[in-house]
Amino acid sequence: MATPSPAAPTPAAVDELASRHETLERELEEIANQAAEEAAPKNAELEKLEVQLLDLVKAHGSAHAEKSKLLHGIAWEVMATFGSSTSTDNAALERFRLALVQAKQGRLLRRMFEKTVRWLLKPEASEIVKGEKLSKPLLALYSQIAVVTPATPRLTVRPKKTS
Repeated sequence: MATPSPAAPTPAAVDELASRHETLERELEEIANQAAEEAAPKNAELEKLEVQLLDLVKAHGSAHAEKSKLLHGIAWEVMATFGSSTSTDNAALERFRLALVQAKQGRLLRRMFEKTVRWLLKPEASEIVKGEKLSKPLLALYSQIAVVTPATPRLTVRPKKTS
């Protein structure tokens, strides 16, 4: 049995709730701005201190784990990790590949690189599937391709525009 929906609010009730929402938003924004202003000097001091500590660890720290150094005090120790990541510049890779082929050293391609094929679902794919006579197992497999995740609802409260 379906649950009856609540009665529609009156325009006055909507205005009251929206007005209260806007007032609370404004008050919270003021509090956040005040807190940010009060925290600004401490944030600046903290950032300077972190730079100073990183420089000290880099210059005087002992090797710790891979890509990490450790600086010892009496009651404290400071560890810094100097990580890095590597990615491939596909345009540079393609230029190198073409240069290898041009230099007649294409044999190195298979030894140095792995060729991959990537399939992307086109926007019109569902219309194409609807127009084709696919078996139920194929339709079931196709239905698993696109994973839909609902977005978190967003609420916007704004003053009504008057004309």
